[in-house]
Amino acid sequence: MNTQENTIQANKQFGITTRAWAGLCHNCGICPYASRKPDSSFDKVMRWHRTWCPGWASHTKIYGLKDLSS
Repeated sequence: MNTQENTIQANKQFGITTRAWAGLCHNCGICPYASRKPDSSFDKVMRWHRTWCPGWASHTKIYGLKDLSS
């Protein structure tokens, strides 16, 4: 399946709000930044935040778990 077909399928499967939140999360660098310092309080707050973050939930729903090693 080519990229255009994948995009069309994703557009049908997920609403515009879900795709918008996923796009914001995909381009956000805050979680990867926090995970570079795993014992910091900022990382602990971000790990807690991910449990209810709409961007993280949308990204996970569409793309799977976000790679935080970047």
